[in-house]
Amino acid sequence: MSALFAEQQALLAHQVSILARLEQGIAYSMQRLPATLGPQDLQQPAIAERIAALNDRFTKLQDQLAGALRHAHAMLGERYRSFADVVAWAVRVTILPDTATWLELRALRNRLTHDYDLEAESALELVALIRSSAEVLSGIIQRFEASSRESGLLPASP
Repeated sequence: MSALFAEQQALLAHQVSILARLEQGIAYSMQRLPATLGPQDLQQPAIAERIAALNDRFTKLQDQLAGALRHAHAMLGERYRSFADVVAWAVRVTILPDTATWLELRALRNRLTHDYDLEAESALELVALIRSSAEVLSGIIQRFEASSRESGLLPASP
């Protein structure tokens, strides 16, 4: 194995570790929120801070996952004209269940970066969407790591 490929493997391993840390952060933030939220809860500074942390971690997880997918795709020597080529590859190797799932997750990420705190009803809806999407993202990350190990992009687990 070349030193350059080993560096690329190390970078991908680092990206996977960041994904795991962000996933843990999302789980921690969700555990600290009440199971049901109402508009009055948003007036409590502790809950508002937890929602802000959840929002931040979810958007960062999305961005980091996109970067890791792009990196793995490039490590395989694949060329791409746009990120749609990376998504098509991830669907083909079953990392992503389908393109629509990625687009829905990305739309949520984009909405979070622009709208999450404008109205109470919107914030509550977005928290519910994050809760339901976190499990989907977790499965994608697990399949991504497994696929990367199977293809030799990451070293085999000890």
